[in-house]
Amino acid sequence: MSDESKLYKEAMERIDDLVEEVIQTCLDVADENDYERVWVLERFRDKFNKAKRKNAFK
Repeated sequence: MSDESKLYKEAMERIDDLVEEVIQTCLDVADENDYERVWVLERFRDKFNKAKRKNAFK
């Protein structure tokens, strides 16, 4: 496996870890505040997409 392939694989694994961390944080917030889990995840997705569009052209 080339160095570039290893780097890509490591990056993808870290992204997977980040996704799991964010989902778990959202679920914790929902549980701690007695919010619906799906509602929190949807609100996070909406806010993330807005932030992504805002920062895409920086």
